[in-house]
Amino acid sequence: MRPVDEEIEQYNDQLDVIGLPIMTRSQLSVFNGRTNEKIYVGIKGLIYDVSANAKSYGPEKSYNALAGKESTRLLALNKLKDDGINNTWYIDDLSEKQLASLDKWIEFFHKRYRIIGVIGDRED
Repeated sequence: MRPVDEEIEQYNDQLDVIGLPIMTRSQLSVFNGRTNEKIYVGIKGLIYDVSANAKSYGPEKSYNALAGKESTRLLALNKLKDDGINNTWYIDDLSEKQLASLDKWIEFFHKRYRIIGVIGDRED
C-alpha cells in the first residue's frame, strides 16, 4: 500500500476543480493500464491518477476492475468485479454502512493520488 503523501493531500485540498479537464466515461475508459499506460479511477465525478501504483491497479492486478471507470458504487459496495450495473455514482439507495465505506475510500484516494480531472457525463 502506498503511504500517505502529504504533498498530494495538500495539492488535492487546495485544488480548484473548475479548471480541471473534463472527460466523458468513454474517454476515461482508455486509462485502464491496458489501452494506455496511465491508470485513472473515477470516484464521485473526480478522476484520480493511480498510475504510480500499477502493481495494484494495472492489468491482471487486484484493483484493475476500478481502472478507467467511475467506481463510486463499486467502492461503496466493496466489489472488485464490474458487472456494468454498478458503474455509476448513484448512491441514494446505499446503506449508512456502505456510505461510510465509500467515505473511507474517498479519504484513502484523496491522501494518495492526485485529482487530475472530472467526469463530465453523469450517467446514473
